[in-house]
Amino acid sequence: MKRLIAAVFALSLPIAVNAADQDGEDSVVVPPVTITAPRFEQIETAPMRVEMTISVEARGFTVGEGKDVFEHDGDVYRVVSEARTSGIVRAVKRIEEKRESRGEVTGQGIRPTSFRQERTGKSPKNATFDWDAGKLTLSEGDEREVVALPPATLDQTSLPYAFVFVQPPRSGQFRVHVTDGRRLTSYDVRFVGQEKLDTKLGKIDTLRYRKVQTGDDKRGFEFWLSLQHHNLPVRIRIVEKDGTAFDSNVTRLDFTRR
Repeated sequence: MKRLIAAVFALSLPIAVNAADQDGEDSVVVPPVTITAPRFEQIETAPMRVEMTISVEARGFTVGEGKDVFEHDGDVYRVVSEARTSGIVRAVKRIEEKRESRGEVTGQGIRPTSFRQERTGKSPKNATFDWDAGKLTLSEGDEREVVALPPATLDQTSLPYAFVFVQPPRSGQFRVHVTDGRRLTSYDVRFVGQEKLDTKLGKIDTLRYRKVQTGDDKRGFEFWLSLQHHNLPVRIRIVEKDGTAFDSNVTRLDFTRR
């Protein structure tokens, strides 16, 4: 049951903060994006507001639900992500969580400046990004830590929107740096291929990606980006050490365009 409760908050790829650092031999860092006319067009055509409704399922049961609201004006962005237990899990434990990420829309994509997470029964977690100094300040309750800030670092809430303004790679693998406000973790993600999914939104052409697992790492995750919906993730799958899989599926998408 503890795994079911934890899975409710798997709406924004949080497996990243559970994974150990990976150093695959063929790992590469995604190179900076060249600022060209098509790049500006991608920012200009991205919806100014997205509302995303999400359902989390495990072993045939709905165990959680969530909603994301993403807004931007071409210069700055804000994401508010809310989740809670539901179904059989909520009958045992009522947990609610809210995350908020704010930052800039740059020529290299999203660049967060602040992140905050609030969760039932837990101290708030915060991350402050000082890009000029190259420092990331992490805090949880009275605990505070300052660590080096790698280029292109994201937080749990901004991560699903990383490819709205930058074209996702269609070969090889790339490194992800992500924080949950308490720690910073890095790992590799490999492109699996293009797939058509049958979803609540209809049949969707997607790009599929999977975390690279090495050594005794048994925790896995995958995500699918919709080519028809500005590269937003429409499915996320997390696999626990015992092989139990949790699927987060987008059930509704509402766009506000310019």
